[in-house]
Amino acid sequence: MNQTSYIEINKLAYSHNIKYLRRILGKDVRISSVVKGNVYGHGVDTIIPLAEKAKINHFSVFSANEALDVFKVASPKSDIMIMGYLSDEQLEWAIENEIEFYVFDLLRLQSAIDYAKKTGKPARIHIETETGFRRTGFEYPMLPEVVKLLKDNPDHIIFEGLCTHYAGAES
Repeated sequence: MNQTSYIEINKLAYSHNIKYLRRILGKDVRISSVVKGNVYGHGVDTIIPLAEKAKINHFSVFSANEALDVFKVASPKSDIMIMGYLSDEQLEWAIENEIEFYVFDLLRLQSAIDYAKKTGKPARIHIETETGFRRTGFEYPMLPEVVKLLKDNPDHIIFEGLCTHYAGAES
């Protein structure tokens, strides 16, 4: 089938734009390239090496399957973060392979701790908070329990970050 549109990614322009962002944001800011959906159809095989050459070393995906695709292509020095749901098997795989992931409920947090104990590797987590859009995440009253679990398990949890989800906010 003939395509009526296409996108061309200019490697020099891509690199220039990343350098520009770094100048504005500062050298200590870590940029995560969202590469879910096979980099929105552009292909992880093409974009990951381009991003790494521009000194991007953090990639965000939606699922464990997408994380595996990135894992196969990315440098071992790059980090991967899963933003979506993980089954127990996928959670264990993520921990074993030092993949970061969102935690948005107490069951998942406890499962992460349990699998971290089982694998002997800490879970690299981002705590997702609910900020009023009724998406996913911990609501404010749950946060003291979350903090307690984090403090009680310093050998099993690496608290990488705090996040929220605003998708659909405009509707």
